[in-house]
Amino acid sequence: MRNSFVYNEIEKFGLRSPDIEVLAQRYYAQCAEDLIVVSILKALSARRHFDLSAERYLEVGANHPIATSATYLLSLELGMSGVLVEANPALIADLEKVRKQDLVLNKAIIVGDSDTAELFVSNQNELSSLSRRFVEDWQDGAVGLKDVITVQASRMNDVLEEFFSERAPLYLSIDTEGLDLDLLKDVDWDRWRPAVVQAEPSEHFIENNAELISQLLESKGYVLVAKTAVNLIFMDSSLATKNSASQVDGDGAGAESVSGPTVVGIVTRTKDRAVLLRRALESVKNQTYEDWRLVVVNDGGQAESVDWLVGQIFEGDARVSVLHHEVSKGMEAASNAGLAKLNTEYAVIHDDDDSWAPEFLASMTSTIARRQKTFPSIKGIVCRINSVFETVVGNEITIERVEPFRALHSDPLDEGLLSVQKMLVRNQFPPIAFMFDLATARELGLFNESLPVAGDWDFHSRFLMKHDVWILPEYLSFYHQRVSATGELGNTIHAGITQHRLYHQKMRNDLVRQAAGESGERRIAITIPAEIQEFTQNEVYHILWRLGQMEAAIHGLRPVRPKWRHELSVWFRRWRNRLLRR
Repeated sequence: MRNSFVYNEIEKFGLRSPDIEVLAQRYYAQCAEDLIVVSILKALSARRHFDLSAERYLEVGANHPIATSATYLLSLELGMSGVLVEANPALIADLEKVRKQDLVLNKAIIVGDSDTAELFVSNQNELSSLSRRFVEDWQDGAVGLKDVITVQASRMNDVLEEFFSERAPLYLSIDTEGLDLDLLKDVDWDRWRPAVVQAEPSEHFIENNAELISQLLESKGYVLVAKTAVNLIFMDSSLATKNSASQVDGDGAGAESVSGPTVVGIVTRTKDRAVLLRRALESVKNQTYEDWRLVVVNDGGQAESVDWLVGQIFEGDARVSVLHHEVSKGMEAASNAGLAKLNTEYAVIHDDDDSWAPEFLASMTSTIARRQKTFPSIKGIVCRINSVFETVVGNEITIERVEPFRALHSDPLDEGLLSVQKMLVRNQFPPIAFMFDLATARELGLFNESLPVAGDWDFHSRFLMKHDVWILPEYLSFYHQRVSATGELGNTIHAGITQHRLYHQKMRNDLVRQAAGESGERRIAITIPAEIQEFTQNEVYHILWRLGQMEAAIHGLRPVRPKWRHELSVWFRRWRNRLLRR
């Protein structure tokens, strides 16, 4: 179809027609907002290398499946699908008839906790509203009120949780005739971050509403990118930065794109350790990969110092939020509280005393995207760790030494899939090195809040029992330890060693009972390995006893031992100690 605007202007000025026919661009939204949104999403997809057809939208106030639709063009041109919310039951049949790829929800969206709401139906369906005044005052009553009906209702966050719990909609459109600002205020923007948000200010009804909506969304980290005669279109400001996640593989392969706009959620647990928290926050801020969200969970500590530090370091960055617990709920509860605020693809627990290399997120996201193409079972990735031994005096941190992390019986973390067997025997890494799929973690029940310590080992074990974890053999994380510190500055692995031993044994007992079955019907399966272990342990103890006898004999040969005998004795002691540690 020819573009009549172009040809009418040409005829008005008496010009010749162009050699190439100018066609009209199709659009279905009120003022071609769908063209603008499609252009934004195409650019975002081209820059961040993700498949738009795999993304979803949420349209609140759908009304008609085609006419004035904010999402019909996205469905046709981009292959997207999503959820259409419409309060008027008389309009549902047409929506379901045309928009078969979408889920149509017959509900009103409200800001209260009621299950129902009154819908004021206009003689023109597009003008129906939950506000009687909006309908009755439209054009001084020229259109008029047709009916008042009671409809089912939900809050915005409830709809998002039900249909977008694993991933936020890429595009959110709200058109509720005068109530858009109230609904936007009710959204948990820390939990859900659509890339593009559209709203109708209806300034004939609420004076200066466009400015109020803009101020609200700017405070949530969005920037106004388009304004039509009817609608405002915003974009998440963090997505305007260049994605630096693409990496060149060590074998010389070209850069791999991250599948979808991969956003990593970070939870930092803290309590009255400002000197350590500053380093952790700077560790996040200095990441070369910028698609992250940070939730700082202050678990019963002083709120003022945490808020001040976050403000000083991030200066109002919308990617950062703080959650305060008036009283401490424990490490695992703090982790779960922070994770509950996230709606990201991956997550990491970044404790307030640990840190990352600047390339941590970039390398982890690009590597897991590449490896999942070969092993779809991979749902997490771990890197190698440097142990940092330090002391803290006042506000000064002194690094004593740095060495590769290697716990007793730990995996060497060579490239490949992590060993399930070794994880069941002993925790193989601290949380700072592990990036995991958040939806998968939620399926597993997140962290066990009943465990005062060793919650990370419990979580890692349950995760490995269900899914694979890839090992990236690069030292990108730093596990800081203060061996002699006590109180708030202590590490639980050192300051609470007795409690760790107790709960480690409790977890092992639980694993044995699970393996044996509820009534012990599978106990034979664990009895034989247990007997082998006991026999091996007895043999080792016997060898150690003989080594002790030989050492005593060597000592008794002469009052003054030659150098070689001393060295042999040291050698025996060294190997005896190694065996004992095992």
